[in-house]
Amino acid sequence: MADEPFWEIPVEPPKSHTSKKPVPSSEVDGSPPWYPSGLTAEALDASTLELGIRTPWGRIWGWNYNEALEASWWQKPSGTHWGVWPSNVDSVRVVAHTQNKIIVALDEEFIVHIYPLQTGSDVSTLVRYKPWGEILKDEHVILPIGGLQNENGDQLCLFPYHEIHTPQEVAQHLQNRNELHALGGAIGRVHSAFEQEATPNTEWRWNARLKAIEGTLKTTTLWRAPHTKHVQGLPAFNISLDGILWGDDVTLIPQPRPLVDVLLCESERMPALATLANLEQTIALRGGFGESAPRVSFYAGWEAKTPPTWGGRSLRNLKGGVWIWRYEAILLELARARAFQQPEAESMCMGWLNDVSRIQAKLGVLRMTNLGAKSSLMLLLISLGTILFAGGPFTASSIGIGRIVLTSVFLFLAVGLHTYTDRNIPEPY
Repeated sequence: MADEPFWEIPVEPPKSHTSKKPVPSSEVDGSPPWYPSGLTAEALDASTLELGIRTPWGRIWGWNYNEALEASWWQKPSGTHWGVWPSNVDSVRVVAHTQNKIIVALDEEFIVHIYPLQTGSDVSTLVRYKPWGEILKDEHVILPIGGLQNENGDQLCLFPYHEIHTPQEVAQHLQNRNELHALGGAIGRVHSAFEQEATPNTEWRWNARLKAIEGTLKTTTLWRAPHTKHVQGLPAFNISLDGILWGDDVTLIPQPRPLVDVLLCESERMPALATLANLEQTIALRGGFGESAPRVSFYAGWEAKTPPTWGGRSLRNLKGGVWIWRYEAILLELARARAFQQPEAESMCMGWLNDVSRIQAKLGVLRMTNLGAKSSLMLLLISLGTILFAGGPFTASSIGIGRIVLTSVFLFLAVGLHTYTDRNIPEPY
């Protein structure tokens, strides 16, 4: 196993950091990137994965994927398969181990994603549920054409043969402003395609997710947020860095639900911003968004392909915006860092979380000034109403100097507090 290739972009420490470059856990204990060695002392044994792996965060289920690495197994798969299935397989070539799968090539005809640890059926559902398959068929995505699954979800999915980028190639793309803009646009097209399948705001469930994650990780942070009606849940289309094909058009390959997400919280329909912020933090921790490729390019590409109400002020407003999803993304990155023994990533996440109280304090002040602006506007309207319906000629003497002054004060407060709030809301980038 240790001699097989693996796909992993290392977390980049801050430029001021003087410690040695972290060594991936796969090189320390011989485990592949997808095995959560930080959650269990059990050595990897593929033959016992179907019995489950006990961890402090819950049991992990898997299957004996070694069988699928043998050409003869494909003639008689041990399970329920769907869609296209290769009739004759002469060679099975391991391309890479990633943090959520093993990528193999069958006779240079198919690319197969093997999920040793199963986390549900998010990938196959995009095809097997026909309305979603129809929605995505014209998008720049590569969908599975067949697969194998059991009661724990997808075991593997077959894809048409396609290029597999190296971590080094992907890292280069993440430094390019235009490439990041194109990536945001590709994600935006998928999200927009699912607009008709969107479900209403379920903020109480999203906040419950945050509570569950905070509780398990035992962080000292607490952050909840209301959300506008424009923040809606979408069908799951998970994205990871190894599932992005760069070219004239960026193409996306759907990924399974992250392991730590399964262990820490319930499955929910998440908003588009949640997916976007999660990928943003993944990119940022791995050296993306340098001076030549700021976050604004990434978000601008996404906004250009999504409904106007999803972006713009919705990214920076006081009712959630992108900041609450960036917070959740950091919590999940922290969980991944602990599960897969990535101390550098854990340190960077904790540094980000240590700044949460300052961010919340600023947002708290702005919520108060925003409330003050709305209250002043309401009082202004009431004052104007009493003037308009008082009857008689509109003169200073008839209205009263005091009422005019009071109305002017309400107008000044409403405008002043609104302006202050608007100018000081943290930018999403």
